[in-house]
Amino acid sequence: MGQPAPHERLDAAMNERRLALHRTWREVAEAARITYEALRAIRRGDSKPTQLTARGLDGALDWEAGSVLKVLAGGQPTPVADETSTAEDESPALTAELALAQRLLAATVREMDLTPEEADEVWRRVRREIEVTARSHKGDAPTNDRNHRAG
Repeated sequence: MGQPAPHERLDAAMNERRLALHRTWREVAEAARITYEALRAIRRGDSKPTQLTARGLDGALDWEAGSVLKVLAGGQPTPVADETSTAEDESPALTAELALAQRLLAATVREMDLTPEEADEVWRRVRREIEVTARSHKGDAPTNDRNHRAG
């Protein structure tokens, strides 16, 4: 049997990433700012994503810009480089906070009419700040509690 069709490769890659991020298809569509029906058509191969839709899907799946198009061309997606944490070590609370921030940022991007590059940079900064804050709160609580008891 031959190679899978481009839309089948994309569907498989998106599904794997969606599951890793603990998101539903509807959440992916919402974060990508497309309808669930449009996402389903892309997954089935009934529609090829436009460049804008592909960028929205990249953001919704926490992939580097151009990943959706790379998968369609036979390559592999590139997860957003994140030196502070990975999806596997995120707590459910942090995952939920990041999902909320992503939705709020999507609305802000539309309202401010940011370019995709500006939106990507804002998302990287927001995500890093949320993760750093979460780590510092996670690490500070036991230390402060012990110091308080000792002092």
